[in-house]
Amino acid sequence: MIDENVIKNEHYHDDIFKDEFDDDDEIDLLKLVSNSANDLNQYLIFKGSNEEWFAMNVSKIEEIMVYSDDINIVHNSDANAIIYGTADIRNIMTTLIYFDDWFGNTRLDDSEYELIVLANYGGHKMGIIVKEVASIITIEAGKMSDNSLNNEKTTFITKVLIESEEQMCTIYDGDKMLLDIFDKIEEQSLHIYSAQDRLLLSKKTIYFADDSKFVRNIVEKLFSSLEVNYKIFNDGLFLVEYLKSHPNAEVDLFITDLEMPKMGGREVITAIREDQFYTNTPILVHTNMSNSVMNSELIKIGANDIIAKINLIKLGKAIIGAVL
Repeated sequence: MIDENVIKNEHYHDDIFKDEFDDDDEIDLLKLVSNSANDLNQYLIFKGSNEEWFAMNVSKIEEIMVYSDDINIVHNSDANAIIYGTADIRNIMTTLIYFDDWFGNTRLDDSEYELIVLANYGGHKMGIIVKEVASIITIEAGKMSDNSLNNEKTTFITKVLIESEEQMCTIYDGDKMLLDIFDKIEEQSLHIYSAQDRLLLSKKTIYFADDSKFVRNIVEKLFSSLEVNYKIFNDGLFLVEYLKSHPNAEVDLFITDLEMPKMGGREVITAIREDQFYTNTPILVHTNMSNSVMNSELIKIGANDIIAKINLIKLGKAIIGAVL
């Protein structure tokens, strides 16, 4: 039963690239993704220095480019820092990291790395330097197994086909990467809200769903700072099941992640809006994955606003605006 998964106040748990690239080549991601640019099940598969395969969701990727000596980089003087340096990429100052450095693999010689994956995590732009890319594939949520307890930098593990051979593949936790690189984000949860707002919020209840334990922990700090009542679920499915088992529960605001293994944010929104009791209850989507196409779709199916991870000050203001 769901109640067995309760933790304090209250948590519920439970297309191939070329093998080699010329210096002037760049990968047209849009052609690879085709018309499924807002398909949350599409993943870029790349190899780490440990010869294992990893995956990141395509919706976070803006571009993939060749890693070459022509890129103007100001290197970090701290050799032990996660951030490798800052690069001028298309006149945008972009934070660079080696995926292997962050994940804990051995960093190879620069000549071993082929590509920079330019990603946007909730407005934070970074270039992730990787050794080798295999493909963009669709991974169904039902085929992923939770791996977060085995490695805090991962979310799921699955099997993928690479050159007709089945390989183990790890889906890393992009939220954890974001927090590690931009560590001041966590400090935003300590923002002090007015006594009047906190008094009014103490009479409100929020239901929040996110599969990342790091995001859940940080957002819980925000809820405590706001002094709002809350229930936290580690998947959208558990939130929806709880609503079914507790009909007409008083909820003043729903906040949901977009990509979750058992039930994603779009399905959560649809399920909430199908319940007439919550027809007018505001829903915020808290994600680092959305783009303009996704945002339009989310608003169309019933979301009130989309808040980028992990800007807790903006999330706090959105909460106040939604329920007060």
